[in-house]
Amino acid sequence: MILEIYKKALSVLMKKPLKLWGISLLCILLTGIGSALFGIIPGVALCISILLETSMTLIYLHGYRGEEVETLRLFDCFRDWKTIKRVLCGMGWMMLWIFIWGLIPVVGWIIAIVRTYEYRLTPYILMMEPDVKPTEAIKLSSARTEGWKGKMFGADILIYVLFAAAALILSLFARIRFIGVLFALVLFVLTICFFVLVPLFRGLVQSAFYEEICGNAAAPISEEEYADLVGKFQLDAEEPAAPEEPETPKEPENKDE
Repeated sequence: MILEIYKKALSVLMKKPLKLWGISLLCILLTGIGSALFGIIPGVALCISILLETSMTLIYLHGYRGEEVETLRLFDCFRDWKTIKRVLCGMGWMMLWIFIWGLIPVVGWIIAIVRTYEYRLTPYILMMEPDVKPTEAIKLSSARTEGWKGKMFGADILIYVLFAAAALILSLFARIRFIGVLFALVLFVLTICFFVLVPLFRGLVQSAFYEEICGNAAAPISEEEYADLVGKFQLDAEEPAAPEEPETPKEPENKDE
């Protein structure tokens, strides 16, 4: 299953790598500017970072679904005060609980990692399911990720395991005299591509798991789709029921006298 998700995410990434990379760089740049401008008030910088990262998560989801990826979507979480408050409350509540779990002596960091995967669907729920209360989003995410946490963790780790294995092999071949320089060059290019593209790839993989777990059930429908559904419902309600055919009376059986 993980390899199938990798395949889908990689196909999306290859279709629009520059656009996704450009938007992710803009996200990093805006986060840095926010941190610099509001460094005196750390809470403001943190809020800007949370809102931008949540918007970036949805951009990966739109890209994975094959929808148009637009730079303006990076500001989806800033569109109104209600959305800002909802995202900050929900994500802040999630981060607070991860921090609290991490304070447990000895095994706290392990529990915090597990909770991180349990709450991974929180940003999607906050933005895609407005009926769910912000503080309830982590509970819903925890319920939905039951049985999926190991797969999500394996998908994250496998990326780095594959890179480490490839880097080790290329490093060994780079020790060969004369032609070793070619393998060293390949390793250099691979390392650059890895650090540039892996954040994009991981974002798409995370969106793939959201789609696998929730499908399109939580996605809001458009106004046109809603109008079609309402019209179909009205037609079904107005359509008269077909009259029932009268039953043919059965002839009495002839009894022998």
